[in-house]
Amino acid sequence: MQMLQESKLLLDRYDHYFTREPNTRYWLVIVNNHYDQMYGFFLYSQKGQEVTIYSHELLALPFAKGLYSQVYRDLQDYSDLPVEYRDTDDLVENVPAVEFDPLHGHRHSTVYLPEDKNSHEN
Repeated sequence: MQMLQESKLLLDRYDHYFTREPNTRYWLVIVNNHYDQMYGFFLYSQKGQEVTIYSHELLALPFAKGLYSQVYRDLQDYSDLPVEYRDTDDLVENVPAVEFDPLHGHRHSTVYLPEDKNSHEN
């Protein structure tokens, strides 16, 4: 059986980001995203004792009968990394939107922005 294009893309990105750096922990995260009707495949890594966790999106896969199970089987055959599963129906914590965060690009409050950012009042 020939491998699906989605599986090939996933494994290519996996090889790109899984650099096998010493003193680095790697794991996979699969998110069942009900809001966007997608499965998200991510590779996470954490260097040594650092607090920062890095993530790389490997694939966004639409809900389609049989597609997820085949891509997941291909990933299991290819990788021995542990897999963590997440589901948007079980969100960990409901947090308010970021309104001000100068360290991550929110240098100005976003509270004043109109709902339609493209509308201009004359």
